[in-house]
Amino acid sequence: MLHGIASQIWFVHRRDQFRAAPDNVAKLRALDGHGLDIVVPYQLEALQGSNGVLTGVSVKTLDGETKNLPADALLAFFGLKSDLGPIAQWGIELDRHHLPVDPATCQTSVPCIFAIGDVATYRGKLKLILTGFAEAASAAHAIYPLLNNGKPLHFEYSTSKGAPGSQ
Repeated sequence: MLHGIASQIWFVHRRDQFRAAPDNVAKLRALDGHGLDIVVPYQLEALQGSNGVLTGVSVKTLDGETKNLPADALLAFFGLKSDLGPIAQWGIELDRHHLPVDPATCQTSVPCIFAIGDVATYRGKLKLILTGFAEAASAAHAIYPLLNNGKPLHFEYSTSKGAPGSQ
């Protein structure tokens, strides 16, 4: 969607296979070399710049080959596959590469360890970004008393009550 707007686009992906809709992949490949360069198999290694201004990104293959790409903006997108990485070794109960949580608090089987988003699972869960946002609010609500000597968190306003001072 940025083709023709940005002067140069670097599309960095960890492998040359994509799980996107075939039509979108075909459109991407058709633009390769025409103001858009597909950079595979690379992953983000480091950001370059100073004083909060991005000037480039460094990308790296699994074999250690690096490339430095000039950039003034970075859009990060996450894939469709969840990977627990070292978290899988923490002794937390697992359910097919997911972390079962209490849906009311998002706490895992280990006290004081919480999980939200695609790595968390419970009966009836909908794997939607919106669900992850709601889980973040539930987890934050459950974590607050743990960090504040048991003091409960009370929400003062919601969409049904209106903004402060509007009553």
